[in-house]
Amino acid sequence: MVGVVADAHSGGAALIAVDGAPPRPYRVGATVADGLVLQSVKGRVAAIAAGRDGPAVLNLELPPLKR
Repeated sequence: MVGVVADAHSGGAALIAVDGAPPRPYRVGATVADGLVLQSVKGRVAAIAAGRDGPAVLNLELPPLKR
């Protein structure tokens, strides 16, 4: 994951690279790969799940900001 844009309603999008391809923007609810959906974006974390309502199977987290 390269970046996220989150909003107060658990919407938003994430820039995610899949299988070595360049990063693409995915909105919450979009299919990221076969059988995997971007379930939510909160802060610096994007949750990936098998379905929009199922449990997250993977959490992608951006590293802390450098100061």
